[in-house]
Amino acid sequence: MLLTKHQADFSVYVLEATFMIYAALGFWWSKKNPAIPVIIAIRWSSFLYIFFSYIYAVGWQGANVLDFLLIYKCFVYLFFLTFLVGKQFMSFVTTNRALVIIFSLFFLKYLFAIVIRGHPRPILYMENNFELMFVYALYLIRYMVTKEKYLYWLAFAGLITILSLSRSSLLMYSVLVLFVIYDSFKKTRVFIIPGALMVLGIAVYMIFSARSDSIEDVDRYRFMLVWWSQVKDWDLFSWLFGSPRISRLSSGACSYMNYFKMMFSRSGDGTCYSVVLHSFLLRIIYDHGILGLVFVIFAVYQCLVKSGIRRDVILVFITIVIINGLSVSSFNNLFFAISMVFLMTTNITFPEDVEDDEHNNVNITA
Repeated sequence: MLLTKHQADFSVYVLEATFMIYAALGFWWSKKNPAIPVIIAIRWSSFLYIFFSYIYAVGWQGANVLDFLLIYKCFVYLFFLTFLVGKQFMSFVTTNRALVIIFSLFFLKYLFAIVIRGHPRPILYMENNFELMFVYALYLIRYMVTKEKYLYWLAFAGLITILSLSRSSLLMYSVLVLFVIYDSFKKTRVFIIPGALMVLGIAVYMIFSARSDSIEDVDRYRFMLVWWSQVKDWDLFSWLFGSPRISRLSSGACSYMNYFKMMFSRSGDGTCYSVVLHSFLLRIIYDHGILGLVFVIFAVYQCLVKSGIRRDVILVFITIVIINGLSVSSFNNLFFAISMVFLMTTNITFPEDVEDDEHNNVNITA
């Protein structure tokens, strides 16, 4: 590992603070963009939801503020991301250089971890199923601008994914591959996609087989069982809006999840919240309901589309993030926020629909 857990936690706080300051200063320095009603609505909805939930959960119920922030992190991210809509601060050349550096770092660190240290789950910064989302986002930015060497970089991303031995990352990468094939090989995709599905299916099977013997051994399956034990008696209102603001899991559920005690409440009283379930999809439905999940997806879509990102690319990115949410923190992930910053603020222009790939080519150095 590059960082101990304590160091990683601290550096996450630093990066999150940097992201928030960057968003606020970016909005302050560049006010020439016209106000966008839907973005303003998302901003104030997020703020008011966080504010009144804080008053109730922390002020009234006495919940720990760090527990609260973990559960509401995606809404905090969305609030600050709204300040970056349409703020194209970074040139594509800068972002492309970042891609070259990031891809190289991931590959070298993963290879070093496997070959030299014998680590079965290599990481660069934190768990690889957290951080690889950023790799795919950088690739999407490059792909939108230029088709030059796009298959080379796609293969490079695939090699990094295979080295990670991450099941969820392989599923995310599969979405990326299928999108590129569908978008780039319009005349032959009907023949290529079945072959790609077969290859990806074999890779998925091999990684799943290497990581687990049966579904009962998959920890996310067990997390789902714990989650279901907490929600199976819900009424329609609870399914739509979630449990009362930051509700603890039952004592039985916490006892069952005792081997993840480091993720229990920051209050240190032995209670636990939905964060121990890992999967963002389970967590957001428990804490914020189905409507909370719909709001987050809608807000992300609007932030990206109002920043000029192609709709098909947006759908691919959101699908990747949702797949990430089957395993880990998805929209609650720092690398989601960083990916959004690059997607929203990279200064790129491109046609919505391109019949001739030559219009989509840009001369770049890598």
